[in-house]
Amino acid sequence: MEPVFTPLRGEDRQAKARANKAAGYRCSQQISCSFAEDLGEDMERLIRLGMPFGSGMGRGQVCGCVVGAMLVLGLRFAPSSVADKAARKVLTRKQNAFLQAFEARHGSIICRELTAHARQSAPAETGGSFFANSCIDLMVSASHLLEDLLLEETDATITEQPQEVGA
Repeated sequence: MEPVFTPLRGEDRQAKARANKAAGYRCSQQISCSFAEDLGEDMERLIRLGMPFGSGMGRGQVCGCVVGAMLVLGLRFAPSSVADKAARKVLTRKQNAFLQAFEARHGSIICRELTAHARQSAPAETGGSFFANSCIDLMVSASHLLEDLLLEETDATITEQPQEVGA
């Protein structure tokens, strides 16, 4: 039986992230799958799409939390036509806002840089496996940042609707 995924939304995100990590979900999956319902996406599809991006694509490159967030932003804001320049600008603005906020908060978007301290201080009893308990704060942070960006978009849509005449 497949382990149950719990979206990193609402209260107690750290506990949810730890449970998902213990079940085998990677950081990129935790972020993208947390927004599956909002996007109207199939959870299994996002689990499969996010699998290769954990641990900085297995090489300590771009953090899987960041990649998961980019997947969500792409699914939500990317236009179906490359000619839709207005939608492309919205996606670029959201993408840059996430990247700037994540990097400002954590100092990098590169997995090996983000986990350097955890790698050096991994307890010997875990066999030096710093991924056993690392990245929880990054997952929680990324889910908050992404949720804020999606809410910002919803709030802007609501406030930009024209008033009815005579209302």
